[in-house]
Amino acid sequence: MSASENSLVKLLREYARPEAANFGLGLVALLLARIPQRAPAFVIGVAFDAVLLSDRAYSLPLVPDAWVPSGQIAQLWLTAGVLAAAFVAQNGLDWLSSWFQNRGNVAMSHDLRTDAYDAATDLRMSYYDDSQTGDVMSVIHNDTENFGGVIGAVYSATSRVSQVVVAFALMALLNWQLALVLATIPVFVALASRVYARMLEPRHEAVRETVGELNARLEDSLNGVRTVKAFTREEFERERVADISAKYRTKNWETIRLRLGFDFVTWMSNNVFGKVVFLLGGYWVIAGPPAFFSGTFTAGALLTFMLYSRGFLEPVKDLAVDTIDAYEDALASSKRIDGLLSHPARRAGSREGDELDVTEGHVEFDNVTFTYEGAEEPAVERVSFTAEPGELVGVVGSTGAGKSTLVKLLFRFYEPDSGAIRIDGQDIRDVSLRSLRRQLGYVSQDPQLFDGTIAENIAYATEDRFDTDDPADGIVRAATLAGAHEFVAQLPEGYDTEVGERGVKLSGGQRQRVAIARALLRDPKVLVLDEATSHVDNETEVQIQRSLESMAGERTTFAIAHRLSTVRDADRTLVVDDGTVAAEGTHEELLERDGLYADLWKVQVGDIDAVSEEFVEANR
Repeated sequence: MSASENSLVKLLREYARPEAANFGLGLVALLLARIPQRAPAFVIGVAFDAVLLSDRAYSLPLVPDAWVPSGQIAQLWLTAGVLAAAFVAQNGLDWLSSWFQNRGNVAMSHDLRTDAYDAATDLRMSYYDDSQTGDVMSVIHNDTENFGGVIGAVYSATSRVSQVVVAFALMALLNWQLALVLATIPVFVALASRVYARMLEPRHEAVRETVGELNARLEDSLNGVRTVKAFTREEFERERVADISAKYRTKNWETIRLRLGFDFVTWMSNNVFGKVVFLLGGYWVIAGPPAFFSGTFTAGALLTFMLYSRGFLEPVKDLAVDTIDAYEDALASSKRIDGLLSHPARRAGSREGDELDVTEGHVEFDNVTFTYEGAEEPAVERVSFTAEPGELVGVVGSTGAGKSTLVKLLFRFYEPDSGAIRIDGQDIRDVSLRSLRRQLGYVSQDPQLFDGTIAENIAYATEDRFDTDDPADGIVRAATLAGAHEFVAQLPEGYDTEVGERGVKLSGGQRQRVAIARALLRDPKVLVLDEATSHVDNETEVQIQRSLESMAGERTTFAIAHRLSTVRDADRTLVVDDGTVAAEGTHEELLERDGLYADLWKVQVGDIDAVSEEFVEANR
């Protein structure tokens, strides 16, 4: 069994089994519908001989002879009634089958989609460092929806196999010798189908992969549409989308071309065999049985036989082409879905572990070293420091020094290569991610706001059910602490103001203050501001600094900053240089040492001439 087939079987066992009742009832209705589907051909054959040619008595199975009228017109009306009843029965059962199938399918796709999303959010951050979000989105949406095609393939195969079996049985009752001639068709098609399926599988996999690439390119381009327009790069982006679209077109056409070729082969074989059977049967009716055949054969029986042969040959062709195509397409999707669900970068135990119990907020980095995947040098190396409960700790350093990496390790977005990080003496590797992050508050340099109202974005931080139509005191209090309440109160809709996708309707400073309010609403024991004041004006920065001072002693706060004025009043500041903590102390203590911090301060206050030669050389 191939890797794709293993993935398909595994997913079907897990996700189709809960819907077995729906799928089973759908299959039963589907099989029952094949009986009235085949009745018209038999009834027409009987009517042809009995009513039109008057060669035999009008007789139908399951219909008592006493119910059959004697006149030809009356028999014709009986024939029409039986055909109408068969039509209603078949279509009613097919509708019922489709209802059960689709009910099970949408439920299965929902379960698969939500689990795929869970898997995507469980993936370590290192996965997203090398993967495109659009490709993951394609798996969650396109492939999970496409996977439902395997149920359609099962239904299609069941329907067509049953049609073939019933049609063959009825043809054999009419003329078993001609039926054997037609029986050679499925053997030929089955052999050709094996070759077709082997050629089709890699093509479908290539198509699904290319769909992911195309979605990733579109998502990347549209998310950055303002940058595209600002730099007048519309034509460049159009060409990039066109290139990947052309790749998708090529892969898709290769699949379509193969399908059309196989479709032609099966169509030709069906037509050749159909014509051969008609010639043999016609000769039989006119001149008697050909060589190697025996018995009698009437015109009505030939008509019925040819109608059944159509119901035999067409399903064989469709089974070989459409069903295999749907199966292989679902097979390709199953491989991508299973790859996401069982990816080694997924944190299988992200909700498992001890509960982190934070009473004071003491944070300790103990000889921590970490290297990004693919990097040659560690991003942080042998870093050790402590943050006392309630302390405001500034973290400064040049770009790329490793400041933000310390935050990522604290949140366990990445795991250190060596060393330990402890909160109140508990190693964070021993606690569940959920309990760890519920004790932490985070505001990034470029905060993510979601499409919705300001109140909804602030309330996002907590699992409590806030009435965002009438903002709770907690939301207003958090906004006030973050310096956001004043500008929100001046908006026409207040806290009900829609922020737009990624907060586009707010200014950079307003987005930052809403994000800070969101972090404060959680009332975390440890708060991290990662360049959180980089997009606010001086007045707002002062407001935020006052808010931090008012919260002094309530929580341990890390303030990562390029703008040193943000951490000037910090209890202690860590100076990070080339992945290590080069110095620590208060603002005044660090200035007195005349090291890296002093050089950074001189640059920011405009005293460039006083900067050390070492600093100038390091930043060339």
